[in-house]
Amino acid sequence: MGFSLIRNSIQRVMTQGDVAESAFSSPSEWVLYACSQVYQLAARSRIHLYENGILEQKSLPCKVVSIGNITMGGTGKTPMVHYVSSLLKGLGLKVAVISRGYGGYTQRSGGIVSDGKTTFMGLRASGDEPQLLASKLKGTPLLVGKDRYRAGRRAISRFGASVLVLDDAFQHLPLKRDLDLLLLDSTRPFGNGYCIPRGTLREPVEQIKRASAFVLTRWTEDSNLTRGSSMIEPYVQGRPIFRCMHVPETLFVPARKKALDLASLKGRRLFAFSGIARNEFFRETIAKLEGHVAGFLEFPDHHRYAHHDLGLIWRRARDLNVDNIITTEKDYVNILTEIPSMPQLFVLAISISFGDDIEAFTRYLKSQIIP
Repeated sequence: MGFSLIRNSIQRVMTQGDVAESAFSSPSEWVLYACSQVYQLAARSRIHLYENGILEQKSLPCKVVSIGNITMGGTGKTPMVHYVSSLLKGLGLKVAVISRGYGGYTQRSGGIVSDGKTTFMGLRASGDEPQLLASKLKGTPLLVGKDRYRAGRRAISRFGASVLVLDDAFQHLPLKRDLDLLLLDSTRPFGNGYCIPRGTLREPVEQIKRASAFVLTRWTEDSNLTRGSSMIEPYVQGRPIFRCMHVPETLFVPARKKALDLASLKGRRLFAFSGIARNEFFRETIAKLEGHVAGFLEFPDHHRYAHHDLGLIWRRARDLNVDNIITTEKDYVNILTEIPSMPQLFVLAISISFGDDIEAFTRYLKSQIIP
């Protein structure tokens, strides 16, 4: 319980405030700030070693596309990997996806999660995001491994991959890439402006200059896009900026093994739970579909649900007399035990839409990958 409270307290500090705010209201914030300065120095030193050839960058005999971000989670890397991989496959290229396999016990040794037809690893081995991708990427092999170079060699030798899509690899400097797509939340591109653990930045802001192109995610018509664009403008230097949205895709009912129309949520009384980087976005998505959230339980990102977790969720849902319980695709993958039958569980899937930028993004991707 004590660890959970400390973790939640740190997470609140990391996500609070804005780039323009520099006030510190507690001693813990000063401690986290001091730690973030050490982290920032270490990050800059590491990048300097790679940029100056002191640490080696390896190359692979194929095209390499990196999809990453500069903040901790919540920018939509997983759906973007699915989108880009499917787009490249649709162009007739032999694509393979490589993920670190965060949370899985094979991330150090590496391995093949799926050959595009059969999934060979379970959740504990691969981690949750590779498991989710494997269920959606039909015909595209998926591999995991902390050593992306070694995983890439395996993808080439086993599957003849001509293009590798790296999931969450902006900070993975040991491997050279042909295209670095950097995802930034359109409303808060740099979080509160501080590096870990005072903020959510994984490296100093100026390092976004390494990106080939920028994708402002979670864009909507009422987004403060001008603010987001102006914040990254000093680092763009003529490189393209694209906009995309997270859109609800399907509503799946596991117990019935069928999909419902998204309109089915309208007016329905729901109990929601999620363990993603930005739980508030899940709640907002349900509200936009006109579902009534009577209760909501938040869990840490990548949380794996045991029997006692589901017991708590379903008890609270029954107490509130809801019609259904609803969660995300990623959370559904992380359920490790039998799901109670009533109230029935709904699973909401999200996809990426480039809207008016779709043609420009497709042209850009083709120009960078196809000779």
